Amino acid sequence: MANHKMFKKWLVLSAIATALTLIPRRSSRNADTEVSNKDCNKANEQSRSHDNTTAS
Repeated sequence: MANHKMFKKWLVLSAIATALTLIPRRSSRNADTEVSNKDCNKANEQSRSHDNTTAS
């Protein structure tokens, strides 16, 4: 009986741990979008400056 309780406890703990690793945190998603937005803005600025120098 004690073994069954321990098995059930570990099963629940492992299911919770798996769920926590699979579900992304909001802060991670926000951090990723901020970085990608900054990269896009830098790329746009560089292409604009390149266009301005070639047009002159």
